[in-house]
Amino acid sequence: MTTLEKDKQYLIQCYTTDDIVFTNGKGMYMYDEGGKKYLDFSGQFSACTLGHGNEELIEALKEQLEKLVSVTSCFATEERAALAEKMIEISPDGLDKVMFGCTGSDANEFALKVAKYYRGGGRVISFRRGFHGSTAGAAAATGKSEMIQENSGISELLPRGFVHSAPPYCYHCDFGKEPGTCGLQCLKYLEQTMLHEGGDRIAAVISEPIFAAGGVIVPPKGFWKGVRELCDKYGALLIFDEVVTGIGQTGAMFACQYEGVTPDILVTGKGLTSGYVPGSAILCRKEIGEAMGKISLHGHTHSCYPLTCRSALKNIEIIERENLVENSRVTGEYLHEKLLGLKEKYDVIKDVRGRGLLQGIEIEGNSSADKFVLGQELYETMLGNGLITELESRKNLENVVVVMHPALITTRENVDEAVEIIDKSLQSCIK
Repeated sequence: MTTLEKDKQYLIQCYTTDDIVFTNGKGMYMYDEGGKKYLDFSGQFSACTLGHGNEELIEALKEQLEKLVSVTSCFATEERAALAEKMIEISPDGLDKVMFGCTGSDANEFALKVAKYYRGGGRVISFRRGFHGSTAGAAAATGKSEMIQENSGISELLPRGFVHSAPPYCYHCDFGKEPGTCGLQCLKYLEQTMLHEGGDRIAAVISEPIFAAGGVIVPPKGFWKGVRELCDKYGALLIFDEVVTGIGQTGAMFACQYEGVTPDILVTGKGLTSGYVPGSAILCRKEIGEAMGKISLHGHTHSCYPLTCRSALKNIEIIERENLVENSRVTGEYLHEKLLGLKEKYDVIKDVRGRGLLQGIEIEGNSSADKFVLGQELYETMLGNGLITELESRKNLENVVVVMHPALITTRENVDEAVEIIDKSLQSCIK
């Protein structure tokens, strides 16, 4: 029995599985069992900040394995203390307390619990098309209409008290407005939602600064400053979910820094450890963190795991030394320009958007192809041609977006190679 046959026979197939078995990776490339090379422009869900097989990071993890591995969050370690100090150093001013977790989902879960506890209850407002995880609270905050929201048999697992507002999605405006003349109607609707749905108290507003899984939705300028003002006006905490957008992916250490908006709670993960060890972090204002100090609210056996902390410390060290956040910004601008060139060439590309090395192209169909069929065909053709991307495409979401968030080590040559494959794939898909 082949590896793929074993996988299909024994593994619960919760995800759509492509018929590829990867055996190794190096830098920007992954290799299947037949030796075929693939350019990884997914970063494996935006986790592989340093790419595959970074020898310096691997060596640091070997050293940690020989020193200390399993320590619960009940005890301090030098790795935990050092990473806590580093996270405060690199985060926006005003975030002075940190907790570590295992995944983005559990970090968002903790952030929501913190907000509820600190505010003494209240509803949580998030946005349609936003994604915050697969655990109960994080899934309830998710507005992307995943299976857990749609299936009545399991949607009962979602907690109450979550309300979704209209997203700041200029290409697919819920109000039929045009950018520049809309008067930020989505922001006005958020205030209406806070007034009419908030009851006597709003615990928090949670959102990604850039909606990654919703199709790389970049809110218009001034939106987040307006949200910050509304949260202050109504006493709600602002939570930024930077699980995807954090640690340099958008060309800034954190995407919220583009507008100079500091949340009350910031969550990050994925690229925190470059994906070599699972890990996440939750940062918050000092008074919020100190309020949590006397209760046992949230934790996992591997929270604050020394191996996670060492991986994050070495990852951040390399990112800073190699100036990779700036590389993300500069190379991301080059990628954006090249994708705009494809938009000029192909009518089916209707929008190109993103910041840094988080970019998306929105696809519409033509007279001979449904856009959802075209999107799937394009994704599969690019994969067959050796380019790994992600496809956000579901009919109830209305959009078809090819999402790219490659490693921070991406070069202009990598961009040229990726765009050449996209171009070639489009040519073969468009009839």
